[in-house]
Amino acid sequence: MDGPRIYRKFSAVNSEAGRFSLPRTLARRAFELAARIRPEERRSAGSAFLTLFGFMAGHSLLETARDALFLASLSARRLPWVYLLIAVGALFLTTRQHELARRIPARNELTAWLLFAAFGTLAFWLAIFVAGPWIYYAVYVWSGVLATLVIVRFWTLLGGLFTVTQAKRIYAFVGAGSVAGAIVGSGAALALAEVVPAQHLVLAAAAVFLAATVPPRFLEVHDTADGNGALERMGDVARAARAVWLQPYLRRVAGLILAATVTFTFVDFVFKSAADRYIAPQRLEEFFSSVYLALNLASLLVQLLLVPRLLRWVGVNGALAVVPAVLLTSAVGLAAGGGLTLALVLKSGDGALRHSLYRTGAEVLFFPISPDLRARVKSVVDVIGQRGGQALGSVLILMVLSVSAREATFATLTALSALAWLVLALTLRGHYLRAFREQLQEERTTDQVRMPALDLASLETLLSTLNDPDENRVLAALDVLSAQGKAGVIPALILYHPSGRVVERALTLMTAGGRDDFSPLLDRLEAHADPRVRAAALRTLGAVHPDRGRLERAAADVDPGVSATALVARLSHGWADPVELASLLDGALRSGAWEVTRAVAGAAAAVPAPAVEDALIQLAGCSDDETSLAAVRAMREAPSPRYFPALLGLLARHSVRAEARASLITLGSSALARLADELADEALDPRVRKHVPRAIAAFRTTQAAALLLRRLDIETDGLIRYRILRALGRWRVDQPMLPLPRAPLERALEWNLRAGLRLLAWRRELAQSAIDDARLDSPLHRALSDFVRDKQAHALERAFRLLNLIQDDDDFRRIFLGFQSPSPVTRASSRELVELLVLPPLREALLQIVDDLTGDGRVVHTVKGTRPYRVVLQELAEAGFPTLSVFAAARIGQLDPASVTAVVPRPSGDERATPAARPLGER
Repeated sequence: MDGPRIYRKFSAVNSEAGRFSLPRTLARRAFELAARIRPEERRSAGSAFLTLFGFMAGHSLLETARDALFLASLSARRLPWVYLLIAVGALFLTTRQHELARRIPARNELTAWLLFAAFGTLAFWLAIFVAGPWIYYAVYVWSGVLATLVIVRFWTLLGGLFTVTQAKRIYAFVGAGSVAGAIVGSGAALALAEVVPAQHLVLAAAAVFLAATVPPRFLEVHDTADGNGALERMGDVARAARAVWLQPYLRRVAGLILAATVTFTFVDFVFKSAADRYIAPQRLEEFFSSVYLALNLASLLVQLLLVPRLLRWVGVNGALAVVPAVLLTSAVGLAAGGGLTLALVLKSGDGALRHSLYRTGAEVLFFPISPDLRARVKSVVDVIGQRGGQALGSVLILMVLSVSAREATFATLTALSALAWLVLALTLRGHYLRAFREQLQEERTTDQVRMPALDLASLETLLSTLNDPDENRVLAALDVLSAQGKAGVIPALILYHPSGRVVERALTLMTAGGRDDFSPLLDRLEAHADPRVRAAALRTLGAVHPDRGRLERAAADVDPGVSATALVARLSHGWADPVELASLLDGALRSGAWEVTRAVAGAAAAVPAPAVEDALIQLAGCSDDETSLAAVRAMREAPSPRYFPALLGLLARHSVRAEARASLITLGSSALARLADELADEALDPRVRKHVPRAIAAFRTTQAAALLLRRLDIETDGLIRYRILRALGRWRVDQPMLPLPRAPLERALEWNLRAGLRLLAWRRELAQSAIDDARLDSPLHRALSDFVRDKQAHALERAFRLLNLIQDDDDFRRIFLGFQSPSPVTRASSRELVELLVLPPLREALLQIVDDLTGDGRVVHTVKGTRPYRVVLQELAEAGFPTLSVFAAARIGQLDPASVTAVVPRPSGDERATPAARPLGER
């Protein structure tokens, strides 16, 4: 291959590139990236851009000089030894970084490192003129170690300033500073190469490093955020490495960085070996500056045009997989063909992607871990991964060189390492997701705790507590035994306890358990001083050992509750007239004698019979909650279709709603079908109808879910749709293994997102109208805007509920709660999970609504081409959201009273037709 011809081609390309300014497309894209940065972020983002720009400009000058000087005086076969020295030096200085942190505040640390770089580089420039060839080793090692320490520390400090959401917006801009600095440095090296020897580029690099010490002073780094304490902990490399090893996610990140660095080391060696072979020593300086300028221009193109889009389209893991895929393809081509041209193609993939796509993606990988852990381990992961990978690659190169120096052999090694890197990148996604989920886990509300099973020691403790004179402790022990299904171990002698409440509760539990070993004690209990105990004894007597004479004698008890209990027990066995019970209840209900009604309801539960059905229906609807609860529980003991209307009406009462649902379930499939009919009845009392979906879901069958989904597809009332979604969510929690049809859920999700986008557009137009004309801003206008925002938030909540049902293997409830967190880190974690779990176009629509409501993510600017204010109000009045329509009509009437009669709000039944034509995800 004609090396000089390749060199002339690169020189011609760079000559043309230097003659013109950056293309208009790049300038526009750079402006777009800068425009996405918010005012409060501009100082740190701008300082970071300039810091990276200055350092990389100096490093590019130094890199060009070191490569030209080294290869002009020494052989490329000695490069692996230099790589090893760089790795050892970087690891050694990393362990000493904390000593610098003890003396210098974190906000001054980058400035100190850049001063160190400037004066150290100046010292090497002076040494070049007096030292022997060994100085070229030293310059090469110095440039590599310097890049590791400064760049790693720079990104570590930057990671403490931003969340993952901010990073995905800002890092592309900051990374452009790295590439732009490299372009300026390469261009300066190319220009200087024509007039000065290569060693003077080292002096130019020192001057640029000195100038770069100014921008870091404006970085908003606080000593308490990431400063000296974190660096002191990071100083213990062994402890930090152990922390990395204990974290599965960090182990894989470190492995990915290691594989990437090994690949880059192979690429660098192959390229420089080809340059050493094909380019004359006197032309190496111009060749390297020319090639590096071209590669840096390509890297800028990638940084501005591809990096933000790839991160958004395929996520961090997909973007990181692009780099090894490109290098793998190029390495296979080089192994098959060989020559300087294919070596340049391989190096082009490295040069264009390493400092743009790879660097940005690798930095984002550290955001799923907590800031404290990130501060302790990031530098260690970076240094071990980068310089450890370089050392590993160097050892492999030396081993291969001892056998063969063929170009194809090293190209094959490059392909194999790129393949390993590609596999790691593709398999990292699940761990990346899990890491963000663990961040959200910290914000998760505490779930209901299930009581553990009792062991023998705990059971003995509870039984001993039954002898306690404190009735509250005994009642608590009885409740625990009942909840554990251990009522059979309650000793009968507890019926001698001095507390009437304890005796009543124990007797009820033993009777419900089917026990009769306490029957000899009933005679004593019938004469107990506490009427509640006497009533409980009669209930047990009627259920276990009915005795007509004893029940008739009890009817004369002085306590009306006891006599009523005896009457119900007699009636259940046919020993009394139903008219007698009806008369008793009428009098009790008129006079408010609730002790009588409660006694009747409790007795009916103990001895259920058809004769008391009318009484239970009457009692269930009374105003006394305790009576209603007792009646509803009694209905559950002997279910009857006659109870359905009463139980349905009780869904409107909060105090008895749960018991009413439980009793409806005992009525079986016929009740489920009737509930579905009631849900479809739009004329049903809305106070009852809104609770029907939860009652249907309580049946926990696939038929119940199918009924709710069928209604969700056609329901026009927004409140009922929301209640259906909540009911389906509860059904999913109770039945996680049963399948749900996706089609109706996906249709509902798309509709909700369309509604959210439409509401978002209306709210922006209202806000812009008030900006354009301050006279439109009024209390009613602000109330209308706030109400539109509330409706938008409701649409978002429905969307997340639907996602939780569609993708039941991922907890979108936690993601939604994460967006409500005051912590920007938690909100950013939720946003990242949405980007990873939701596919377009739903993802773009969902994030647009989220970003607008939370203020995170994409910056929303003013609306261009806003429609007339009156047109927006008219649309809101006809939107089909009842309350919203009233607000909008009132606002129209406020502006033009004569036209208010022309505003006809759309009926609520038309609400589903509201967000129609706009394409989902349109911005």
